[in-house]
Amino acid sequence: MESQGEHRSDRGRLSKAVALKEQLHQWRQRHPGPVTAVHDFDADGLCAAALWKRSLGGTTQVVRGRKSLPPLQHPANLAFVLDLSCPEDEFPWNLPTVVIDHHLPPVRPPAETLLLHRSDRCTAWLAHDLLGGPDWIAVLGILSDMGDSSPSPLLQGQLDRWGINPLRQLTSLVNSAHRAGGDCDQALEALLQHESPSQMIHSDHPSMTYLRDCQRKVRKRLGQAKQASPTYYGKVALVEFQSDCPVQSIIAQIWKSRLADKVVLVANLRNDRAEVHLSARSRGNLSAIETLRDRGLVLRGHPNSAGAVLTPEEWQNFLETLRAHTY
Repeated sequence: MESQGEHRSDRGRLSKAVALKEQLHQWRQRHPGPVTAVHDFDADGLCAAALWKRSLGGTTQVVRGRKSLPPLQHPANLAFVLDLSCPEDEFPWNLPTVVIDHHLPPVRPPAETLLLHRSDRCTAWLAHDLLGGPDWIAVLGILSDMGDSSPSPLLQGQLDRWGINPLRQLTSLVNSAHRAGGDCDQALEALLQHESPSQMIHSDHPSMTYLRDCQRKVRKRLGQAKQASPTYYGKVALVEFQSDCPVQSIIAQIWKSRLADKVVLVANLRNDRAEVHLSARSRGNLSAIETLRDRGLVLRGHPNSAGAVLTPEEWQNFLETLRAHTY
């Protein structure tokens, strides 16, 4: 039996969703005309972009780096930023901008910015609240960003309808484009061209053929990366390897399940790009973000799931700090 507190909490969540949706409606009325969106490259960002495009029909632009936003490729009267957080002070464009996101909002948002933020949602889930669209697309984003234990009625409804395995398969396929270093627009196209998980899984659309090829490449690189073992620095378990595929988040998830009392930090030494791609995971009340911030590394994301991209020089500086201040 639900308590009065649970009822109040449900009403509070509902009223917040309605308020955000009304803000977006009013903003669109104030800024009519063509719209464009920049979005993240993972399944959460891609699913949010698919829901956005199905609703608003504008142009999209995937952002492959998370350090800064690029200039807009398409003319528009209003820009959207999906799952890429929000910079301080200004965007690299002079347009009114709507940010739909679950990351920590900035202290000083740029002028003419509407921040539609909820920390208890991933971006695809929040985009579904705001824009509607197929439930299963939002759920692929939820699975990718929050896992299958997320307290989402939306997720549970789709698990009951389709089962966990097909949805996990599709989440993996959508993520395979960026993990293979491939064309993420193909993943977006696949989400736009299909109307159900079943149709998408059994499809021979060119976008699905492409994603399956990417998935085969990722599986090969993943097998190689699994050979790396962690080095322990107090609470931190560090795993380093080199791959041309950004599979570090998968490796971090694997080691997280084995090392419940550690913050797992996985570093992919991307010599092909002169970058170090990081993924950190932790369990329970052990915050990966706080633990690594105390050791001089600033990550972006959730307390138990975060990442960053560093230069090789920045990475070496962090390693020196980690080794010198292990506790």
